[in-house]
Amino acid sequence: MTTDTMRVMWAERPNELEVRRVPMIQIEEDEVLIKVAYAGICPWDVRAFSGLSSSVAFPRILGHEMAGVVMEVGKNVKVIKPGQRVVPDMGIKCGVCKACRSGRENRCQNPVFRQYGGGFADYVRVPERNVHIIKNKETKLQAAAFVEPLACVVRGQDILHLYPGEFELIAGIGPIGLMHLQVAKAFGCQVIVSDPVPERLVKAKELGADWVVNPNETDVAQFVKDITGGWGADAAVVTVGSARLIEQVVPMLAPGGRLNIFAGVYPKDALQIDPNLIHYGEFVITGSADSAPQNFNKALDLVENRMVNTETLISHLLDLEELGKGFEIVKNRQGLKVMLEVDSNLK
Repeated sequence: MTTDTMRVMWAERPNELEVRRVPMIQIEEDEVLIKVAYAGICPWDVRAFSGLSSSVAFPRILGHEMAGVVMEVGKNVKVIKPGQRVVPDMGIKCGVCKACRSGRENRCQNPVFRQYGGGFADYVRVPERNVHIIKNKETKLQAAAFVEPLACVVRGQDILHLYPGEFELIAGIGPIGLMHLQVAKAFGCQVIVSDPVPERLVKAKELGADWVVNPNETDVAQFVKDITGGWGADAAVVTVGSARLIEQVVPMLAPGGRLNIFAGVYPKDALQIDPNLIHYGEFVITGSADSAPQNFNKALDLVENRMVNTETLISHLLDLEELGKGFEIVKNRQGLKVMLEVDSNLK
């Protein structure tokens, strides 16, 4: 290594943030040291930083969406090599619990999220099994930094069991919704998107949305009915944490329609849905959270093959030390994706 210290964005307690120089992290025998190039800010990071997540302990370094370059590997690492461009999965799963053994690693019963191992830093360390190699030399690290949230989107779309030609409604078209749109189009769906922000509807059209609708100007339920010839949406995704929005979308489903409640609802709220809608409509109402390794692999493949354009979602590119500013931008729902450029020399 060429340095004894590294920068980290240190959160001593909720709503307190500072740049610190700390000793360079040391890797274990089965671990990989990654120099972070780009790190995305997730709304969950903002909620955790604000002290609104009971599962998050302080002090800590936040950040779980990133891409970078391998700098060092432990002596037991077999595949990963220094110099490779990679995307790390920061959620370390146990691999032996019932969830992990049944293909639901996203619900691992013994996960490890290192308190001092977040991506808002110069370097991170993860086990070799958590490192995904970027094979396409043309793929930019900015684009690859989206793989973690895209993996969650892939899982959300997979769970809907889509068929080519089906109608899908996406309610909420921020960065996550725009990735849902692109994955649904890759499945061959006809996509309707709904969002009250005109600029996001413009971006959705650019990325292939078949129809866009502003709920502040148009009755979305009637719009969906007209577009589908009275049939309804075969599948729907709600990307906004709103119980009221979920209630509005359920009646828009077609017979046998599937709804994915993709976003957590905070503060917690109860749904008021007529059970007869579900009974007679044969609706499937489900949810998805986090991702499993197979979702991660598929997401990286979608980025490398340009089937999902992630770079176009970046509205703000900030320095690592501007993390606090980035939190405020996300909190105020300005623009689209806020990305930190941790090391501009890495490509």
